Amino acid sequence: MTSKHNPTKIVVTTDTHYWPDSQECFGQLGEQLQPWFETIHSTFLAEARSVSPDILVHLGDFSCGGGTFDMPDDAFFHTMERIVKDFQGVAPSFLALPGNHDCPAGTNDYTFCEELLGLSPCLGHTVDVGHARLIFLHSQGHTDEFRRAVRPKDPTSGWIADEELARLDQSLAEATGRPVIVFTHQLLHPWANAQRWRKLFATTNSEAVLDIFARHGNVRAVFQGHAHILDMRAVRVGGQLIPFVVAPSLIQYPLGWLLLTLSPSSLRVQYRPLPLAELSERSRTAGSGSAWRTPDPAWHDFLLEL
Repeated sequence: MTSKHNPTKIVVTTDTHYWPDSQECFGQLGEQLQPWFETIHSTFLAEARSVSPDILVHLGDFSCGGGTFDMPDDAFFHTMERIVKDFQGVAPSFLALPGNHDCPAGTNDYTFCEELLGLSPCLGHTVDVGHARLIFLHSQGHTDEFRRAVRPKDPTSGWIADEELARLDQSLAEATGRPVIVFTHQLLHPWANAQRWRKLFATTNSEAVLDIFARHGNVRAVFQGHAHILDMRAVRVGGQLIPFVVAPSLIQYPLGWLLLTLSPSSLRVQYRPLPLAELSERSRTAGSGSAWRTPDPAWHDFLLEL
């Protein structure tokens, strides 16, 4: 994909929650900006292309499928196909995972999204980028019994299926000295933000994942979506201090994405807010306001040693 010596530029976005024809602002406070989809989407594509990325990553929740939104099936399928095609045109490589909303309303069936992304059921994928290994951890691996129990809602919390845990274990064991960066949708560890931690953002069996991390000791960073904030918390797992980063959403404040610059010895993480200040402020002040989502300036640009 890239040489072992040239830096690799990775654009990371998540939780776009697109619905091209919607006239409604969703979210508990009406803070999501679906009616401005075309502006947000075209601006992001232009901003992402401007950095000439090698890889574009989407961490899930492409659209307004699943529970809550009641998105018609035709709109869901069309939106997923359009968005994935658009993202594939941004960089030579497009890598992504399903979020909990990436299924037709009332079904909890991620087959369409998985096939669109080239994934097997409940399994992510592993990609070696010269000097590093990227592991994409599929967190919509709930049992059929659990999915039936929560319908018509989607399973908001994550679950890593047994076969995905086994794949993670093998991928870490076979990294052959490469530092590993993990990407997933729901959170594997509580955020650093002062807002009270809520289990609806969690991967329910995250301890099983962290045990595997601790056993191998080669995970250097984790990037997650789902919570619609920019956040970073470094946590000691086994003998390794691992930064758990939450990527911001493109559909609500703070309205941005991440640029990762991967070199043989380090990973630079830069927050890139969209140049849409009025829309961002509209989202921030909706309802009782989302000022608590304002990211710590320390997370705007930081370097991780590999």
